[in-house]
Amino acid sequence: MKKYVYSFIIGVVGCLICSCKHNKNDDFSLQENIKTNAKHVKIDTIAIPELIYAELFLVYHDSVLIVLNKKHENGFFIEFYDLSHNKLINKFYRLGNGPNEILSAFVALNGNLLTINDYVKGQVAFLNLDSVLVNPSYISLPIRHFTSSPTVSQYYKANQLIIENTNCFEDDELGINNNAPRFIVTNKGSDYVEKSNFKYSTRNVASDGDIITNYALNKIIYTYMHKPIIEIYDNNLKGIKRILGPDKMLTQYRIVDNEIIFNRRIPYTYLDFCINKDYFFVTYMGDFLVGGKNMEDYPLWIFKFDWNGNFVDSYNMGQYISSISISNDGKSFFGTGINIEKNPILLKLTPL
Repeated sequence: MKKYVYSFIIGVVGCLICSCKHNKNDDFSLQENIKTNAKHVKIDTIAIPELIYAELFLVYHDSVLIVLNKKHENGFFIEFYDLSHNKLINKFYRLGNGPNEILSAFVALNGNLLTINDYVKGQVAFLNLDSVLVNPSYISLPIRHFTSSPTVSQYYKANQLIIENTNCFEDDELGINNNAPRFIVTNKGSDYVEKSNFKYSTRNVASDGDIITNYALNKIIYTYMHKPIIEIYDNNLKGIKRILGPDKMLTQYRIVDNEIIFNRRIPYTYLDFCINKDYFFVTYMGDFLVGGKNMEDYPLWIFKFDWNGNFVDSYNMGQYISSISISNDGKSFFGTGINIEKNPILLKLTPL
């Protein structure tokens, strides 16, 4: 699930490695016709239980419904259901300030690992979905990461986290370059305060991307949310290549009280992802959110890449989808749409 929060600033971080900068010789540009030539998809609604607090759905192995709930008193953020019988399997992370409780939840499904980032408390939890399904007593306690970053993932070194650095920003027109690295790597539970002083806060314009990992293939993918750019790294965070486009989006910023913000309209590009062993898939908007419109007013595409970053295919969904997950056979997707009452619904998307 992508993140649309612009009100807080990162203040404490871990050990920084890996530069924001890439060798331009490694850049690859997508052609604009990957949108116009995209395959259309057949969209079907899947019947699920009435879930009044649901905000977003993911599907695992075609048979398990993962529900992200909105905040509600005495409720849980994460629930699992058996799609065959609409039966509750388990639930995790009650709203609260106590042990094993969280105050906010951004979720990402990367293979069999569900990441739940509680940016308010600066902590993250990881649920191994196979363990959830076989062990009714399975628990995974939240881990402090002491940042306000909305994007956190498990690093390939078991005791470490990889975190999006919200200070990684440069803009030639503003004449500003924070010279900050793309990622933060920190030990789990480590309390480490950022030692660099930045003149400008860039939290609102330089964050909310996704970190997609396939450590078995030595790949870490970073997708911008506000620029049409995908970055590819190896497991040691060495930049391999960048994928640019397909749109050229000229974003304007302004500075208010040493905080850089978007000037009236907000660019949106890569919004969500899913993976299988052969490919990664990303949803793409490529437009500006302007006053009087909502995210659901914009259609999205799905782009398919192999793990070397080679473009494979594109699909035109024709509507807004707030999350995607992949079917077992890789031939269709599950997505979160909305109905006429603006409530989330589970959709199956099959390319034609």
